[in-house]
Amino acid sequence: MDISIYIIDDDISIREILKNIILSCRLGNIVGESEEGEDGLNKICLCRPNIVIVDLLLPTLDGIELVEKAREINPNTLFVMISQVNSKDMIAKAYEGGIEYFINKPINVNEVESVMKKVIEKHKLTEAVRHFESGFKLLKDMNSNLSSQNNRQDIKESVKLILSQIGILGEAGSKDIIEIVHMLSISRLQKNERLSRYKTSDIYKLLCQHYSTGYNQVECSDKAIEQRVRRAIGKAIKNVASLGLEDYGDLTFTTYANTLFDFQEVRIEMDYLKGKSKYHGKINVKKFLEGIILFANQV
Repeated sequence: MDISIYIIDDDISIREILKNIILSCRLGNIVGESEEGEDGLNKICLCRPNIVIVDLLLPTLDGIELVEKAREINPNTLFVMISQVNSKDMIAKAYEGGIEYFINKPINVNEVESVMKKVIEKHKLTEAVRHFESGFKLLKDMNSNLSSQNNRQDIKESVKLILSQIGILGEAGSKDIIEIVHMLSISRLQKNERLSRYKTSDIYKLLCQHYSTGYNQVECSDKAIEQRVRRAIGKAIKNVASLGLEDYGDLTFTTYANTLFDFQEVRIEMDYLKGKSKYHGKINVKKFLEGIILFANQV
């Protein structure tokens, strides 16, 4: 989906500079512009752009007031503020009003491009999470009358969906991950326990005990479990990084790159796949499990 951008500034030359930067850098589509605050507020409330670039000092309605009023109507729009004003108090007030970044005039092309790319990345990630949450909410509504036993089973199905999306459902360690998330989710519901109280070594031992009391035909030493889990997560970061190389805006990539992994490590893995680095991106087992639990328990 193309990013829609609206520009509000009383200086026509500034609007032209911003439009040229946006178009030449292919940052998105410009859906409109205004030279004063009231008109800008009315227009963006109608067209609901993804991002608004707004001057601080405007006729009829200043930029901070505009941002505050617009966010009450559509909190999903992101704002970038530009101004010659360099008062720390005023800039702080702008951030409190809800802007993402503040750019000082005169306009610097590289700064505008860098800031806009960061805001666009945030928008895409937010939309991906919102899309994911809405899908799970639909599942939750459809299954609202199931028994508690079936609800617990939904957690496993949710985890399977996530592991399928990141391409590791067929990995041996995926079964361990499913059982870990199920086991910890039940503990959280019954005892209000948090994952942070566990060491990863404790989690592997708990799963080993769980296997030993059931009929699971799997090797249940904690070392074997750790190897399977780490191998599966290693495959996951490779798959997610590959998606990012093909399409940086890919929904699966934007949803999981920064929630199941440290995004910087995903970038390192991308460099490895491109042959620019000798090192793989590192995985963080606990962060991965926390992300899976977060998503799975939304059902």
